Amino acid sequence: MRSSTCVQRLFIVLLLAAGISACTTTSTLPTAVDVDRKQNLVVPQGASDIFSKVYYSVNRSIYQAQGLLNNKDVQYQDQRVQHMFNRLLRHVDAISPEASKWPWEIHVVDRGIVNAFTVGAGKVMVYRGLIEHLALSEDELAFIIAHEIGHNLRLHMRETLSNIVPLYAVGVGLSQALTPWSSAMIMDYGVEKPMSRTMEVEADRIGLELMARAGFNPSAAPNAFVKFYEQEKMNREALAYQKIIPRITYLRTHPLSEDRETDVTQQTEKISSIYALSDKYIPANKPLSPKTAVNLDYIDEYEKLYLVGRVAPETMITSLFYANESISFGMDLGYGWMLKRTAQGGLNLHAGLSWFRGDPQIKGNFGGAFTELGWVFNPQWQVYGRLVSAQDIDNRGRAKQKLASGLRWGNFSQGHLYLEAGQGRAIFNSGGPWKNNDLLEFGYTYNFGLF
Repeated sequence: MRSSTCVQRLFIVLLLAAGISACTTTSTLPTAVDVDRKQNLVVPQGASDIFSKVYYSVNRSIYQAQGLLNNKDVQYQDQRVQHMFNRLLRHVDAISPEASKWPWEIHVVDRGIVNAFTVGAGKVMVYRGLIEHLALSEDELAFIIAHEIGHNLRLHMRETLSNIVPLYAVGVGLSQALTPWSSAMIMDYGVEKPMSRTMEVEADRIGLELMARAGFNPSAAPNAFVKFYEQEKMNREALAYQKIIPRITYLRTHPLSEDRETDVTQQTEKISSIYALSDKYIPANKPLSPKTAVNLDYIDEYEKLYLVGRVAPETMITSLFYANESISFGMDLGYGWMLKRTAQGGLNLHAGLSWFRGDPQIKGNFGGAFTELGWVFNPQWQVYGRLVSAQDIDNRGRAKQKLASGLRWGNFSQGHLYLEAGQGRAIFNSGGPWKNNDLLEFGYTYNFGLF
């Protein structure tokens, strides 16, 4: 009976998959590059645009409130990006009819993230860190912008929204036929990530053709991926103590940079005649960035909302000898502000909420507020002072404080080692005197996510 039921459920899954393929179409005209996949676009374009515009407006409003748009630090880069963007938009109708009439918009964000993104509806953002970490030329940046435009022309956001319900249904069917864990793995690594990688390849290829039509040199596209790979390699070397980014294609939402370089190199031959007939683009005399090589010299990753976990492994030793000792760990939920940026580093302020279990100095479990003031060195060192004021969770009558200074090494966006020294104190009786205790703590911090 069990075997028969599983067969029936798997048959339902296959029917659902067949139903998805039966209502597919394509969003673009025939292209010179290899992009001819059928797409599921059942969600109306209007509904997709509303979602995209709301999401983009929220991000834009946050960056405007932080003073990260249209400021003096990115003014020149923004001007050049707007110029390249408008030149590319003159040729979008050759790939998607009437696309030039869409409400296109692009901004350069004054943050050191190596990224650019689109949420659909013609809305694109480019981070300063992408331009300056990779020391991009105008042709290389034009390819990346054209890639984001390609996502829009292929209606990838609309397709993603259209796939939510059928993929959920397939996932439910699989979870009934298999275990929940195995069905989740099949959907993630067998369906969702491959689909994402396919979309990235399509955006690369359409972006390549678009830049050729607009007169940008297509040979810059492979070189952009060479720079991406160099930057990724720098990160891996800087984080040699942790191997958290395996270079396995099937674990990723994006293809490997070296694979994308190979693909666009092969596709370049197919658009050579288009580029030959185009009105060639002449870059500005002034480069986009003062940097001339791929680098890790930027520090404004500290400017964000973050959630980190902290582990103090020295308590592993004491826990072997004292029954009441345990491995200590904690969390910080805070926000960072870059108060000052210079060529030598930057002054940053952090503040937020802190929670700790099994503190090695002032003992017990506590939660409260923290404030940090630190100096970030290029590229991945920081010295800081930290004050934590908290209440003991085990006994609310006990107030606790930690005043310390420390040193961090690593990538704040992903994880870092730290060494911290100072003094902790606690009031063990309500209204009683403070009891002081010197502290020396070393540990590791892992970033759970950015918001």
